[in-house]
Amino acid sequence: MAKVVITVPKARYEQFGVIIPEKWNVTFVPKPYTDEELIQAVKTADYLLVGSGDRVSKEVINAGSNLKLIQTEGVGFDKVDGQAAREKGIYLCNNKGVNARSVAELTIGLILAGLRRIALADRQFRHDGFIAANTDHLTMGSHELTDKLIGFVGMGDIAKEAAKRLDGWGCRFAYYDVFRLKEDVEKEYHVEYMEFDDLVKACDVISMHVPVVPETIGMLGKEQFAAMKKSALVINTARGEVIDQDALVWALENDEIYGAALDVLTPEPIPQDAPIMNMSKKAMDKLTLTPHIGGTSNEAFTTMLIKSLENITRMMDGEEPLHIVNMR
Repeated sequence: MAKVVITVPKARYEQFGVIIPEKWNVTFVPKPYTDEELIQAVKTADYLLVGSGDRVSKEVINAGSNLKLIQTEGVGFDKVDGQAAREKGIYLCNNKGVNARSVAELTIGLILAGLRRIALADRQFRHDGFIAANTDHLTMGSHELTDKLIGFVGMGDIAKEAAKRLDGWGCRFAYYDVFRLKEDVEKEYHVEYMEFDDLVKACDVISMHVPVVPETIGMLGKEQFAAMKKSALVINTARGEVIDQDALVWALENDEIYGAALDVLTPEPIPQDAPIMNMSKKAMDKLTLTPHIGGTSNEAFTTMLIKSLENITRMMDGEEPLHIVNMR
């Protein structure tokens, strides 16, 4: 009987009606867990299924003498030591594109929320009443999406889904990626390629969709914020690490950009004493935050759970798993 260790809460499977095969010998490791707790669980395990933000260290991997596969529930896999897994011949797999629609929809929601200051208007309405909120909103102003140039930094599954859904809103699209799309794909999504520095300067909305790798950490920093339009809106539904948060604080405090709408921060959870949580009222009014909920729609969660179990089953049946990320 295959032994499977799972850090995704059992309640989530029950909530979304996803059935784990009865023939599996399953151990759930509740979060938050320590390295030692996970080490004890994986010592005799064949498969490890973890959440996309769950840490799996080299020590944990080395303790799993029988491990064949580490499967992440979603798209992210940066918290798993993929190199250590590779050295032991253990596949590391994600669920590529599984929540692209969900994240794309939130991306669009954050664009609209940022341009129209929706979250701020809601807060002011509740706290100060209709007249005060309405007056402040008119004084600050807001912007339509029509005619705006949307710049996607990273043109993978999520950015493509966002562009597809935004098509018809009267906006234009540009993108930067280390791998340029084929000409027919650019035409399909109505996107124009730009070098990164050019995109940062030209776009009205800069939306981050890159993974966390050494080259993308702090990709948007003080230099980039200073080069942006004063009316630019920054969106991040990727990972907090791709934006230099101290530089973003500087940009918001000094009116270098119109605003930012972020679904991700670093670290997570963000401490309440972090600089970005303690800006001036003027700067805070230009910031919209959501607690990393982009890929967590009910539909996305259901698909993630099903696809994860299916990939483990593939290996049990002697097939190569899908979406291997550490054997290239």
